[in-house]
Amino acid sequence: MNSTANPTRSRHALSVLVENNPGVLARVSVLFARRNFNIDHLVVGPTEDNKVSRMTVVVNVSTEQLHRVTSQLDKLVEVIHIEELAEADAIRAQLWEINDHGPRPVGAMAAAAF
Repeated sequence: MNSTANPTRSRHALSVLVENNPGVLARVSVLFARRNFNIDHLVVGPTEDNKVSRMTVVVNVSTEQLHRVTSQLDKLVEVIHIEELAEADAIRAQLWEINDHGPRPVGAMAAAAF
C-alpha cells in the first residue's frame, strides 16, 4: 500500500472485545502492521469481566480497507466482538469506560487525544 495521501481514507475507531490473554495485543498490532496500516491511537483496558479486555483502535483507512481489517480481526480466536464507533463522543465514552477502574489521569489523557 502506498503511503501517499488517499482521498478515500478517513478516520475510523473500532471497539474490540478480546480475551484477556498474554500476546493478544501483539497479535492484533501485527495484523495491522502486516497490512501496512498505521494505528493512530490505541487504548487497552479491562472490562467488568476480568477475562475480557476492550481495545479501542483508531486507524486512518478507506472503507474497503476497514472491511478487510475487521474481517481479519474477526478471524482471530481471541476476538469476541468488534464494533465501529461512530463519533468522537462515543470514543471518549469508551475510553472513560475503560478507565473507570484505573487511574483517572490516564483516561483523561487518552480521551483528550480525540
